[in-house]
Amino acid sequence: MKKFNTNLNTFCISHKYDKFLDEINLKVIGSGALKKRYPSHWLNDASGKKNISKKNSSYGSLTSIYWIWKNYIKQIKNNDFIAICHYRRFWLKENHNKKITSKNLSNNLLRNIPKKFNNFDAFVCSPVNLKGYKFSKLIKKGKRSLFKDPTILFNKNKHTINLHFDIFHIHNGLIKASNFINKTEKQDFLDYIKNNTEFFPLSIFIIKKKHFNRLCLSTFSWLKKCEKIFNIKKLKGYGEIRIFDFLAERYFSFWITKYCKYKTWPYKHLDIRDKL
Repeated sequence: MKKFNTNLNTFCISHKYDKFLDEINLKVIGSGALKKRYPSHWLNDASGKKNISKKNSSYGSLTSIYWIWKNYIKQIKNNDFIAICHYRRFWLKENHNKKITSKNLSNNLLRNIPKKFNNFDAFVCSPVNLKGYKFSKLIKKGKRSLFKDPTILFNKNKHTINLHFDIFHIHNGLIKASNFINKTEKQDFLDYIKNNTEFFPLSIFIIKKKHFNRLCLSTFSWLKKCEKIFNIKKLKGYGEIRIFDFLAERYFSFWITKYCKYKTWPYKHLDIRDKL
């Protein structure tokens, strides 16, 4: 792997092997490695003294984030940044090409946080706007929410993070999980999910090491408690089975908003068709 003089440590989480990942000079982590085989030169979330790879089916990319926190963090300088990306979502440098494929991806990747941005604690992708569900979608997926509040059909300001979770994951799941959040954060988190109609999705972010440590400690302590109320064996479909991954996705967004000076940063979703 080519070495860069950089203040950025980028980890690319992948649940499958793709040859081009070996050519882009990132720290690639095999996700769910307890049950899968990855190249020996990759990192993997089943190695090290502490890992939760066995939880990958419901934790998703979180098992790799946990691995970084418990097994790699000491190798990172205190003032450096940690970047989390996925096998098809990559952070880009400022002056990147308009068209990016697997062939020119490496030359367009973010390799260093410019000095002019060192006063920021974190970088996130553009938020997803939850307003404006189709009428048919609300009728089909949101019956329980509509019964409680029919105005959801017409008032887009009620298309909140919590409503989105109710419709696409587990009804009332986010509210129940909030009961296990640290008492000093609980009300702020409830206000966040009940009043905001956008959040930073995908569980990809760039954050300073000191904040990464705090974020992981808070997140994984919370999720372990949440395991008591979600019976994985009874959950069905992707939107439910990956419950802890989806909980963390909202919590990451809340936590970074609350504790960090942050800025949105461009990333590329590299579709398989872009590789042709």
